[in-house]
Amino acid sequence: MPLLAEHAGFCQGVKRALQLACDSQVESGTRYTLGPLVHNDLVVDYLARRGITAVDSVDEVTGGTVIIRSHGVPPHIITEAQSRGIKVIDATCPLVRRVQLLASRLALEGYRVVVFGDISHPEVTGILGWAGEGATVIASLAEARELSRTSKLGILSQTTKNQEEFYAVATELLPKASEVRVFNTVCDATRKRQEAAREVCRQVDVMVVIGDHKSSNTNTLTKVCQGTGVKTYQVEKAADLRPEWFPAGIRIGVTAGASTPDWIIKEVLDKMVEFEENVASNEVREEAHESSEQSFVEMEAEMAESLGKGTERGSVVKGVVIQVSDTEVMVDVGGKSEGIIPLRELSVREVESAREVVKVGDEIEVYVLRWDDDGTILLSKKRVDMKKALDHLEEVFREGGTVSGTVVKTVKGGLLVDIGVVAFLPASHVDEGFVRNLEDYVGQEVQVKIIEFNRNKRRGSQVVVSRKEALLEEREKQRAEFWASIEEGQIRTGKVKRLTDYGAFIDIGGFEGLLHISEMAHARVEHPADVMSEGDVIDVYVLGVDRDKERVSLSRKKIVKSPWETVLERYHEGEVVTGKVVRTAPFGAFVELEPGVDGLVHISQLSRRRIEKPEDVVEVGEQIKVKILGIDPQEKRIALSVKELQEGADPEFTREFLENQGQGEPPE
Repeated sequence: MPLLAEHAGFCQGVKRALQLACDSQVESGTRYTLGPLVHNDLVVDYLARRGITAVDSVDEVTGGTVIIRSHGVPPHIITEAQSRGIKVIDATCPLVRRVQLLASRLALEGYRVVVFGDISHPEVTGILGWAGEGATVIASLAEARELSRTSKLGILSQTTKNQEEFYAVATELLPKASEVRVFNTVCDATRKRQEAAREVCRQVDVMVVIGDHKSSNTNTLTKVCQGTGVKTYQVEKAADLRPEWFPAGIRIGVTAGASTPDWIIKEVLDKMVEFEENVASNEVREEAHESSEQSFVEMEAEMAESLGKGTERGSVVKGVVIQVSDTEVMVDVGGKSEGIIPLRELSVREVESAREVVKVGDEIEVYVLRWDDDGTILLSKKRVDMKKALDHLEEVFREGGTVSGTVVKTVKGGLLVDIGVVAFLPASHVDEGFVRNLEDYVGQEVQVKIIEFNRNKRRGSQVVVSRKEALLEEREKQRAEFWASIEEGQIRTGKVKRLTDYGAFIDIGGFEGLLHISEMAHARVEHPADVMSEGDVIDVYVLGVDRDKERVSLSRKKIVKSPWETVLERYHEGEVVTGKVVRTAPFGAFVELEPGVDGLVHISQLSRRRIEKPEDVVEVGEQIKVKILGIDPQEKRIALSVKELQEGADPEFTREFLENQGQGEPPE
């Protein structure tokens, strides 16, 4: 029984192109492909029978729809078609598109682009159209040696070339420029087919490569097999096989190019089984037939599994991201076929590009949505993520816990929050009070409590959440912790929540204590707003705790040094300073030297002449110069004089004045 290579037949790019072409049949108008969709005449004939005609140029298209084949085209071709009002379906292989974009970027950055490939191949023609003027195609090591030196060189490969040959050419080109950038753009599916073909060649006597002679990747496969020393034949269809190639007793291997459909592979394998039966002796023919039939059934099952059919709808499999575009992700799920995740099935959140979610090399779990007849496996990452998230959220809901999420947008009646799935947060549950502008919350991370959960709900939100309940729950938790830990004499850091005429309420960890205006500073405070603002973070001293009435009194004055403690560092007897008259009394005027430090100018020290009352010479609010007669920091007293600035002091009077301060009206 022939040994089929692990990777053979349609690659994902070809499957995608064929799918796009087949899907176009539902639309009205004439349909064309610009050149053969893939390099396989049988596939081209198949499409022609369905009204999809291959043409060589846009000039042959008269309205309708044109499908850009998997090899891609230069950008001006698409522009020209669109300018003529022709609808364009771009079936360019995502891997080829990557090479085109790399070529364009390198050209824009001033690199001379070199493409390792066949200059007549349509894929290379398309790449050159993106690479701009000066781009060069190199087909061999000899041509690489002949390339002239340049300052900057960017090296790419046709996706269907041999990887080892590309490395050899790139190595030869490295000395050709002072700055070289090399991108290995050989298709991963091509590489896998070549490696799988070599592995089969080690086990067989004859190798058959199935594919069109115009197919570059098929021709490369043939060269790879021939390079192993195994006798190799390339055929396009079963009718090309010759029985003399397969004498009795030899081991036969089979592989197929990326543009070879499954039905051709099956026809070739059927024909080979026929040959095996014909060469068997009459005595063992019946036994051989039964054995062949059994082996063929096993082989068909293996083919189906390797091409994706074994990946049943509804199953969850692991895969590795091998290509990312804005609109889809290609994933290697471990068989001969890759899967596609369309953008809509990538994330529970709305994203503009798949690049926002995954990158090449990521290992992800995916859900198999369906397996199409052309071999395409449609996958969903979103459904796996959603199931995991719902399992977790259901457990959180049962336990009454909270979860963290990000507000993604506003909707009628509330907000949508990403908590692994998109949950609904009603406007009445956004905060403890009324919220005027919901847009303020978009982009914020919030803690929410699940108040409704129904994973089987088909309309509306499966999960409804409340931020308000989470806040209340957290507040109660903080409140309990607060009363268990608060004690008189503690110093705590708090946040000013609101101001009143008589003080400020400070949040000191789940509870608001009162900082009375008299405890804000050593100096007199007219209004709390004069010394603090809502939102300020300050340290406070716990003056008193009343657990029964749930009251906490605070002080700031207790932990701030009194200006009288350091008054002698700033003021000295005999010094002349400026102060403001803050109040008057029958016996003199009080002058503020700084907030919290007042001195007394006795009435006898206000003027050289005798006066009846202080108001005769000073008024409240007036700035005046005074001389310091004496300082008593313990009693918080400073004796001042205006008269001393005009005539000599009377030492006896000063002594008597300091002794009698605070004992009623001073002597005249």
